[in-house]
Parts: sequence; structure tokens; C-alpha cells
Amino acid sequence: MENKSPTRDQKNEALLKNNDTSAATQRHQIVALLNKFQSQNTPELRKHGIMAPAPRIFELRQMGYNIAKVLETYIDETGKVHHGVARYYFANNPPADYLAYEVAA
Repeated sequence: MENKSPTRDQKNEALLKNNDTSAATQRHQIVALLNKFQSQNTPELRKHGIMAPAPRIFELRQMGYNIAKVLETYIDETGKVHHGVARYYFANNPPADYLAYEVAA
């Protein structure tokens, strides 16, 4: 008999398509995004409907998630340069170009 249970990736994709904007759903979505993409910065999280990622990251840390951040320079769609934009990642899995970022507490 074949196992019809959804895979972790399928569960994450369904979660990311969820239109619920509750803090609990956003926390789950951030975990799914960090698992899927290794890291996400503030504008990337906002594109996924998480308008205030910092409080959700704070809550996840309070729950025991070891999420670290580095600060990076980000150029938005209008060409404006933003310095000190947070990029979040699981501390045991830093971004591939980790050394290119300024480490922040």
C-alpha cells in the first residue's frame, strides 16, 4: 500500500499559499521559507505577505528557534539603495556568501 501522506515540501508549499495573516501562520511561513531558501531578507519576506518580519523573528527566537541575521545592502525595484537590511537564517545554516555580509547580533 502506497503512503499518500504529503511530503514536508508539499506541506510547506501549502503553508506558503495560505492567505491567513495571523502571527502564528506568519511564524510557520518564515520557518518554511528559511527551510526552502536557506535565508530571506526583510523585503523578500514582505513579498510573501509578512509585512513586519522582525517581531515574528523575535517570537520564533523566544520559542527556541536559533535564527541569526546579517545586515546587507539592498537595492529596491526603484533603484534606491538601502543599507542595513536584515537577512535571516538558521544559525546552523548560514547563507553561502555569509562572509560578504556584516554580522549583526
